[in-house]
Amino acid sequence: MGAKSMNMILAIAVAVFMLHGTDAAEYTVGDDLGWTIPPGGAATYASWAAEHSLVVNDTLAFNFAVGEQDVALVTKEDFDACNTSEPLFVFQKTGGYRFLKEGTFYVTCTFAGHCAKGQKIALYFASSGGSPSPSPAASQSQSQSADDAAAVKFVSKKEYGFKKLMPVTMKSL
Repeated sequence: MGAKSMNMILAIAVAVFMLHGTDAAEYTVGDDLGWTIPPGGAATYASWAAEHSLVVNDTLAFNFAVGEQDVALVTKEDFDACNTSEPLFVFQKTGGYRFLKEGTFYVTCTFAGHCAKGQKIALYFASSGGSPSPSPAASQSQSQSADDAAAVKFVSKKEYGFKKLMPVTMKSL
């Protein structure tokens, strides 16, 4: 192959990589801490959320000890009150979750006392059009419905790179 052909292939590869990297991002909630009772209380996850500009189709990894934590989507009212008796969905698998709808999602853990100790986070996802993210309090004021919660899809760790979606596992307490 000539130098021109190699340069063309390299240019195409770079363009494809850049296009792929712009459609969605992947984040680990809590970074190295993971999804657990945070040592700094609720402010730990609130700070994490404030530092990230999330958009529709981003994938968040919730890393936790299976059987000791879970990921529960709840309404704003239940989030504020740390009421986990009737979550919208409970995910008991560690891994990534893709958020497919604009708005605020309220996430906590259903294990006794975890929410009250700060294991909860309000996540705002802006449209992928690049509009600025309002604070969670300024976004949705109405309760989340089951339809809103269905806008979250589980993505297994080995499938992150392919962006292949798996059906949501619904399990309520």
